[in-house]
Amino acid sequence: MAAAADSDPMESSCEAEDEDSLEEEAEEFSSCPHCSELAQRQSEQRKAGHFTDLTLMFSIGARLHSVAAHRSVLSAASTFFSELLSAQGSASSPGASGAPELRTPSSGALSSGIPSSGAPSSGAPSSGTPELRTPSSGALSSGTLELRAWSSAPDLSTVEAVIDYMYTGHISVTVRNVNQVLELAHRFLLVDLKAFCGEFMMRRLTLKNCVPVHSLALTYSLERLSNKATALIRKHFHKVIHDKEFQTLPFHLVRSWMADSEITINSEQELFQVLVDWVNHDKEEREEHFEELFGLIRLTQISPVYLSRVVRSQSLVSSNSTCLQLVSEALEVHAVSLEHLTLADVGLYSSYVMKLGPRLCQNMDVILVVGGVSENGEHLSECVGYFVAEDRWVNLPHIHNHHDGHAIAVTDRYVYIAGSMEPGFAKAVERYDLYENFWEPLCTLSTRKHSFGFAFVNNVLYSIGGHGNFSPGFKEVDVYNPEQDQWNSLESAPQILRDVKTVVVDDRYVYMMARTPIDLDEDDGLRTVGICFDTETNRWQEVASLPLLDNYCTFQMALSCSNFYNTSSFCPQSYKVSNEEAQQKISTSVPEDILDSLPPEVLLLEGASVCYFAEDIFVIGGWKGSNFMDKQCRKEAYRYCAERKRWMLLPPMPQSRCRAAACHIRVPYKYLQGHQQYPTPQNFTRHRDRFQHLRNLQRRTLTLRRQLQAQIEC
Repeated sequence: MAAAADSDPMESSCEAEDEDSLEEEAEEFSSCPHCSELAQRQSEQRKAGHFTDLTLMFSIGARLHSVAAHRSVLSAASTFFSELLSAQGSASSPGASGAPELRTPSSGALSSGIPSSGAPSSGAPSSGTPELRTPSSGALSSGTLELRAWSSAPDLSTVEAVIDYMYTGHISVTVRNVNQVLELAHRFLLVDLKAFCGEFMMRRLTLKNCVPVHSLALTYSLERLSNKATALIRKHFHKVIHDKEFQTLPFHLVRSWMADSEITINSEQELFQVLVDWVNHDKEEREEHFEELFGLIRLTQISPVYLSRVVRSQSLVSSNSTCLQLVSEALEVHAVSLEHLTLADVGLYSSYVMKLGPRLCQNMDVILVVGGVSENGEHLSECVGYFVAEDRWVNLPHIHNHHDGHAIAVTDRYVYIAGSMEPGFAKAVERYDLYENFWEPLCTLSTRKHSFGFAFVNNVLYSIGGHGNFSPGFKEVDVYNPEQDQWNSLESAPQILRDVKTVVVDDRYVYMMARTPIDLDEDDGLRTVGICFDTETNRWQEVASLPLLDNYCTFQMALSCSNFYNTSSFCPQSYKVSNEEAQQKISTSVPEDILDSLPPEVLLLEGASVCYFAEDIFVIGGWKGSNFMDKQCRKEAYRYCAERKRWMLLPPMPQSRCRAAACHIRVPYKYLQGHQQYPTPQNFTRHRDRFQHLRNLQRRTLTLRRQLQAQIEC
């Protein structure tokens, strides 16, 4: 018993500790489906009208619709209802007499759910003027909340969907209902739903809807959506201003856009015409704003002839003395020669520069020259451009491959080049982004070739024929899809086509002049042919010539049998005329007046680059000499001025080059101002060093051969 007595205290102590630990142990339990199921059941109760204690009234058109709901759910889901129903509760407390009638809290009381960066602009939806009516007894059992002052009458199904979202956290947003969902989310202070609507519209932002979306973003203080829409409008402002939505913009938005120096425009005169159209869209309301908006146009960027004949004679301008004064000042600026200003006129010089300077993103006309080789046979990565407005050459970004004898094609945004006489780069394809100012590599050609035809038709790029270093030529036709970055082969041409020059008619027909091998032992065994390719039916038809639609086609046909034409690069041109009209312009009788003032030595060039700009023609670079090793590359550039009907000599290129390609592009002014310098791509530097080494070996071998030949002759 003594032993038992000794052990009892210990055992009892352990048992007590076990009992205490069991009492203190607890396990947490939470059911994730419970919340969602509860919300779903409450939503079903609301739809069935069970236990509802609040009725929301919406005026849709001439009819008044009601939606039943629960006070507790709406006040928990929305700050708007929480503030409103709390005010109702205090008004219905003991001591309040009669049936209370309560207004929406002030905007300051509800500002916590709205970003402080901006309030709705004029015409934007307000917070409404809801009225809460309770029974005369003052009980809190049931009430009616009427919401008014909508920017547009909401659809009943959308209202139901948003109320259901406050119960379940789920809603289906579509392109059709997103505007109304956004307005309801803004009004009810549903921050997450409002942000989702902004992201929804951001993912579907296009040129067609960017103007109204930008207005919505400003109205509802959606900063990210506003920034993205602003960037898109700036980049494509020259297209957006021709959309009908632009005519409906309020004055303050039009003023902000016209004052923006980074908007992309084609010309100030185009902006002037858009301003006139905007005012005439609602002349009674907008005419008073014309003077202020007219002052935002950079009139000195408009030609004196257009200022005198068009701008000054416009009724909105001629009836306003301030506008007439601005036109006169612009004409005076055009008349002043900055070269005669003395050093003491620095302030005056600066003011003239500010007035004459284009907007940073104004599209300027440039003749782009890409690739080619220099006089010592070195491949050139430097791209240069002739800045038409300032009559000077500018630097542009480098290409990444050795391109000479390559093809070139131009779209509204991109410049495509492909092929090369250098076998290691004969498959290379690159694209220049005019807006972003950089070159990027694309899917390579299936065959190594050069001197082939390039044509952009119906948003795809065609590669036709060509010539290989170890091949007499090609018949193949490939098509490139820019969206898929992929080349696909089509049915081949009926004959070999090399040294191909193309023009496109009606965004369907590709007219070509090319050379094809023949069996006759005369000349170089090649015959010049004209052919038309229908891109829709894949049918080929021989034609006598290119359609003589303008100076560019006439110039080509006047030289079609010359070595100058066969060895030079011609940029493809597209014409918006019907094929029937183009067929009528085909003729073997070609006027040669366009060659009258062309210096005779130009026609002796080979490997020149030829392109068009409106009705003008440019001939750039090339070489003289019959032997490749003894050729003399040229820097000269010539321009045929259609207005004066004569050829003019332009400033020489920074570096002589031949076998390049040229085209007309429109580039934002910010990439042209000053003296831009761009780094040479690293891969091009390595290839250039290797090529130079091989060139030195070739020259050394040639020298040794000549020395050996001289010794043999002795």
